[in-house]
Amino acid sequence: MLGQSYFQLLNPLIVLTFSGGFLLLWNHARDIRSLLFFAASYFVGSCAMIADFFQFAMDPGFASLLLGTLYLSVSVFFCAGLYQLYWNRVPWKALTVSAAVLLFLYCLCRFSIDSVVPSAWIINIGVAALYSRALFDLRRHMRAGIHRILQAVAFAGVVALLLRTGAVFWHIGASMTADDYAGSLASVTLQLLFAVASLAMAAVLFIMYGMEILGRLKRSSETDPLTGVLNRRGFEARVAAFPDGLSPETTGHGLVIADIDGFKSVNDRFGHDAGDRVIARIARLLEDAAGEESLVARWGGEEFVILIPNGGEPLARLYAESVRTAAETIGHDCLKGAAVTISFGIAEWRHADTLRMACGRADAALYEAKQAGRNCVRGAVKPPPLRLVEGVA
Repeated sequence: MLGQSYFQLLNPLIVLTFSGGFLLLWNHARDIRSLLFFAASYFVGSCAMIADFFQFAMDPGFASLLLGTLYLSVSVFFCAGLYQLYWNRVPWKALTVSAAVLLFLYCLCRFSIDSVVPSAWIINIGVAALYSRALFDLRRHMRAGIHRILQAVAFAGVVALLLRTGAVFWHIGASMTADDYAGSLASVTLQLLFAVASLAMAAVLFIMYGMEILGRLKRSSETDPLTGVLNRRGFEARVAAFPDGLSPETTGHGLVIADIDGFKSVNDRFGHDAGDRVIARIARLLEDAAGEESLVARWGGEEFVILIPNGGEPLARLYAESVRTAAETIGHDCLKGAAVTISFGIAEWRHADTLRMACGRADAALYEAKQAGRNCVRGAVKPPPLRLVEGVA
């Protein structure tokens, strides 16, 4: 009995730790509302375990009502977390009505029938039904990877609840009292099984959310906060992950460097807020004009780099000209009619080139565009093909 007491007290502490962990994760990603529901579920679960341990000191009627309410609340919050996670909405009406009906039936049986079997059936089967309905509704979203593992662990919890229902009927209904069953090997084993399933679900959820938050942090470190496009670090990381598809026979990638003309004067005349709006609008324009496989990055200040896979210099030139023409309307929206122009340097990233070499050629072409009066597109000068000079072997 002493070991069982330690076990019953250790469980709520572990569950409470998981609740705190969900809150810590939510503190780093406050838009993920499902974390709050899971935190509430595990917090109420720890309270239910503590109340279950100390129910001997309570009025029996009050203890039954309290425990029924707490255990049903655990399942409602957990199912709400699942729905919010996969549907991004919670069917509160269905959940609360179902829980209220189950609580009413539980109390009716507990206070009108001199046996714990019917009320135990209602609470265990009812909670199992809530979980099963949620898993059925979300089955299409839980078919792969770690989501399938979460589904399997949750299903194991449902099975544990149903086994516990059968054990209550078999032992108490046959020859044991409720107090005898509470201290029996069957009770402790099934409590342990359900506790392991609950902790396993928490562990899987922690892994899922941890992966999501780490992915967000990685994306944040590779994204320009003002424009939402890649920053230099993100661009270089994406380029490094590009499939090595360039060969001497294939068309090279088109590389474009765009620079807003006279941007310092924009900040001086209209303020930095207006300058930020111009940069954000141009970034959106560059992204909208690029293909899905293209990369757009803010290279620094008012300069952008665009990579057009397998487009070569001709496609890069068409892209640059279309953006240059469209950008002339931005000044009307952001700068009270003042002109906004962009200069472009383009180059072809050929076989055996490095990113630095291709950017160097595009940057030299950009310098030519600036020297030519700005608001134009210039391409990198290609080295002339080798040829034999007449009379020279």
